Order: sequence, then C-alpha cells, then structure tokens
Amino acid sequence: MTDPTPVVVTGANGWIGARVAAALHAAGHTVTGVSREPAVAADAHPGWSWVGTGDDLDEAVTAAGAVVNLAGRNVFEQRWTPEYVEVMRRSRVDVTRRVVRALARRDGPGVLVSGSGFTVCGDAGDTELPDDVPASRDLVLGDVYADWEEAARGAPPTVRVVVARIGVVLGPAHGAFEFFRRPFAEGRGCVLGAGTQWVPWVHVDDVVGLLVAALGDDRCAGVLNVVAPTPVRHNELAAELAVSTGAVCGVPEAADAVRDRLGPAAEMIVTSQRMVPRRALELGYRFHAPDLGAAVAELAPPIRGS
Repeated sequence: MTDPTPVVVTGANGWIGARVAAALHAAGHTVTGVSREPAVAADAHPGWSWVGTGDDLDEAVTAAGAVVNLAGRNVFEQRWTPEYVEVMRRSRVDVTRRVVRALARRDGPGVLVSGSGFTVCGDAGDTELPDDVPASRDLVLGDVYADWEEAARGAPPTVRVVVARIGVVLGPAHGAFEFFRRPFAEGRGCVLGAGTQWVPWVHVDDVVGLLVAALGDDRCAGVLNVVAPTPVRHNELAAELAVSTGAVCGVPEAADAVRDRLGPAAEMIVTSQRMVPRRALELGYRFHAPDLGAAVAELAPPIRGS
C-alpha cells in the first residue's frame, strides 16, 4: 500500500498492535483500532479512530477491506488453566471469524494479515522450519494458534491472506525480553531447560516492519515467518543476557522444573523451533535487528525494579 488507505487493526490497544497502528498512521493511512473498551483505548491512543467488537467492527472491516488482525488475550496475562486456554482461543478465533465474514461482504478485493505464533510449529528439535511448514497441534498454544490460522484461511478468494507466525518477541519493557532478562538483572539468571533448544527470536521493530510490509506487498500470501534470520539456541540467548547485565549464569534449571514452575506455558521456553524467514528475505525485507547480540545491546537499559 503506497497510497493512503483505510486499515482496521484488531488488538490495537496491545503492545504490538499499538505499534503497528502507529506505524500505519505515521505512513498516512487512516487507521481504525478495535478494542473491547474503545473509549479507554481512545484515551490511551488518540491518533486514530476506535470501534468495539460489535456491529461497528463489521462495518469498519467491510468499508476498509484491509485488516491487521492481532486480537487475542495476552499469553502472559495469567497461568494457563484449561479455562484460560479456551479464553485465549476464543478471543482470537471469534474475532477472526467476524473479520472474515465482514471481508466476504465486500464487492472488491481485500487483504487480511492475521497473527499466529511460533508454537504452531510444534517441538521440532534441530529441524529447520521455513514458512510452509504445516501447522501442528502438539503443543497447547500451538493448538490455539492452529485454530486461529484456520479461521483466517476461511476468507474468500478475493481476500489475500497472510498468516504471520510471530516468534519470541524482544522489545523494551514488555513480553519475552523482560521475562528472560529480569532474572539476570537480579543475579539469578540461568539456562532454562536443556539449553540446546532453538529460540526463534525477533525484535519488535521487525515484527511491526514485517506486518506492515505484508499488508502492502501483493506478492506476500500464505504463511510468513516473522522471525529474525539468525535463530539461536537458548544457551546463546542466556549468554547474551548475562553479558548485558554483567551477571554470571547460575545452575541450569531442568525442563521438568520449568514445567512445574510455569505449567503449560513452559512450552514456549523448553521446546525448540528453528524458524527461518525465507519468504521475508525473498521479498527483500531488510531487518532492523538481524543479530541477537546487537539487539540485546540495544534493548539492555536497566529494568525497573532491578
């Protein structure tokens, strides 16, 4: 999309969604954010218009025809009880189905860039995972993401669908980076699990860049691995975090101990996904942060409370 155009962003009040909406707005596009509490979201992000998740969402999507779909409850919000796993599923699938139905009512073409995540690749060991790997339901969150992807693929042929499989996002003061780095900043960091598992990391600026690029590039369709071009093993990530904090890695925490501590969410840490962004590179995307060491150095100011 080189010309200004209307875009609907679901999950626009979230950490990544807000950054995507802001980037689109800065590029001159007319952005409509979607939130369960649009009035609250409008106060927090006054740069674009807001709708709720009712009929106004359907109308906005049908009118715009371009959607970045990042709706869904935060996987870090609470422990994954069976009930919360279903909340995560429904919060993604239900909104996606509504978006697809609204896009189907358009007379002209549309585009849907819809989220997914790395655990949909299953626990793949050392196998390299390009963009065309089939979805796996072997992991708890992978099963949720498989349903999310399936809902997005229900769009009609007039809609170009991109399924964005987002890796372990590293960014300032949020999500995975704070989770991994804080123990090192507090002097209790260590390798989690075997340490040899692959981490499909990606800088948050590249998540935004790839989602915006996918929205505007007609060549991009199907699965897009939203990961850095240099996946690393977990022990390499731990080493970089130790360097950034001046800490020493403690005694490794065994995978079973991580599972006991975190419950099902431990699968995001102790399983292995060696994802590579072949499609992004083929499309000519230039990564902001292709190297983990440089990314950690950029994101390493002191953590609040450390």
